[in-house]
Amino acid sequence: MPEQPVETVQRLYKGLSSFDIDMVLGTCDPEVEIVAPKSLPWSEGEYKGLDGAAAYFAGALGHLDQAHFDFEELLPSGDWVTALGWWSGRFKATGKEFRVRFVHFWVIRDEKVFRAEGVSDTVPIVRASEPDPENTAA
Repeated sequence: MPEQPVETVQRLYKGLSSFDIDMVLGTCDPEVEIVAPKSLPWSEGEYKGLDGAAAYFAGALGHLDQAHFDFEELLPSGDWVTALGWWSGRFKATGKEFRVRFVHFWVIRDEKVFRAEGVSDTVPIVRASEPDPENTAA
C-alpha cells in the first residue's frame, strides 16, 4: 500500500530527531526544493536537489547534538502536509538549548518530499548558537 503524505513527513522527522541523514534523504525526491530562513546559523536560504537537501539537513544536524520535534498537528491536504509544533535542540559548540514554535509546509510527490518550507522563531536559535560574551577570550 502506498505511503500517505503524513507518513512520509513523520519518517523525515524521525530521521532528523535520530540524526539519521540517510533516512532523511530517503524521504526526499531527487528534485527536492527546500526554503529555510537565512537567519538560521546553517542556512543559505534555498536548496535544490538531493545535494542541496544533504547540505541543509547535515548543516543543521552538524551544529546540534540534540534535536526534537513535538507536533501539535500534522494537517494533510492532498499532497500537502502542514506541521505545527515545537522544535527543541542543543548546540554542540555552546551547550545552549532552544525551544521554538515552527510551521513547516511539505509537498509530497510520489511518496517523497518535493518541496519544503519552514517558518520558525529563529531568534532563540541564533542566541543559543552564540557563545556567551564573558566566556570568550579578549
